[in-house]
Amino acid sequence: MKIHLPVHCNEIGLRESNEDAIYPVTPTEDSRLFMVCDGVGGQAKGEVASSLTCQGFSKYLSENPMEDIEDETYLPLALQSVEQNLGTYLETHPEAKGMATTLTFLKISDEDEKALIGWVGDSRAYHIRDGQILYQTKDHSIVQGMVEMGEITEEEALTHPKRNIITRAVNGTYPTRIDQKIITDIKKNDFFFLCTDGILETINDEIIALSCTEQASVEKIKSYIVNKAKGVTKDNYSMYIVKIQKTTSKNS
Repeated sequence: MKIHLPVHCNEIGLRESNEDAIYPVTPTEDSRLFMVCDGVGGQAKGEVASSLTCQGFSKYLSENPMEDIEDETYLPLALQSVEQNLGTYLETHPEAKGMATTLTFLKISDEDEKALIGWVGDSRAYHIRDGQILYQTKDHSIVQGMVEMGEITEEEALTHPKRNIITRAVNGTYPTRIDQKIITDIKKNDFFFLCTDGILETINDEIIALSCTEQASVEKIKSYIVNKAKGVTKDNYSMYIVKIQKTTSKNS
């Protein structure tokens, strides 16, 4: 399986500092691990939590190669290691108490032609084919819970005053859980789109889907989204766009 050179952004928005982090900072066509993190905690070092989480997961995968992408124990163990490292940081940096981060994780397996998606919080991952969203993560947030309970509609959730309150985050104080999904149906020209919630201030799911068509280049999609966000988005905004160039499947 081959991918086009991935594109990304990691921008400050209208904030005073950038608490988002991405991995890798400089992708290549050989990159197969991608992460976007949105640090929370403000003065409590959200930018440290997001950066340490990206570093921690990449280090864990390097030291403990993933033998089976469908091993459901792998990501929880990786998360446990990352949170232990955050806890160690807090022991020597008490001023960072309360720091945490969201995480969206994508690992592509060439051999299996599968992808593993993991997430904590409200940063998202999408699997898109020719303008149609085949899969998207569900936010760990107050408003998502309200939508699932039928208390509000998805449209009302977009403007709800509690829309930015998350119910899970990677942190070094209380263990959290990571949700995961294996994508087994991957074809040529499919997209994987990872983003922090700042991206969603100026575009919605429909725009994301319609931007990711067979003819669209990742560079053109990035340019469109960044131009929509620049000078408008209040939050930090970060994303990764990965387009499949070739698989060994038929018609691919």
